Amino acid sequence: MLIEKPRIILARGDIFATMKHKDGSIERRVMHNVIVDVASELMAERMKEDDGNASNGIMVLAIGTGDPGWDLQNPPVATSAQTQLVNELERKTFNRSYYIDIGGSETPARTNIVDFEVTYEETEAVGALVEMGLFGGAGSTAPNGGTMFNYHTFPVWNKPSTSVLTLVWRLTF
Repeated sequence: MLIEKPRIILARGDIFATMKHKDGSIERRVMHNVIVDVASELMAERMKEDDGNASNGIMVLAIGTGDPGWDLQNPPVATSAQTQLVNELERKTFNRSYYIDIGGSETPARTNIVDFEVTYEETEAVGALVEMGLFGGAGSTAPNGGTMFNYHTFPVWNKPSTSVLTLVWRLTF
């Protein structure tokens, strides 16, 4: 008997991005993303009590330039079937992660909203950025490794080597 795996959306993601340029100007974007199909595998792995591996949770944010054939102003819409970035440029562990209360403020108390913050310094992730994703599980710190949890595509955002990009990826469960 074949049992189909049901698609259940348990979480939602938002991205708050700030790019600071050398001239002092600041660009901000707010974006929404797609929880991918294999995210349920990572959540199940994380919940397994006898696993003993502390590196199973979401560990890194990867950012990429997408397919060279894409229309950079209108890249393909993110789908839940995605398992890796199309063209990963760089991945980085988080500066910090923290809980957010219902009012949107950081709190030490455990809530169902978690922010993951990462900063790409001036010489990191330089290029025409159009895709990003959250990764966790075994091997997640290696390029194209681990299990993708969230994926997002967006119109090109050119990051020069003189700018700092900070991303706050919010998950609400």
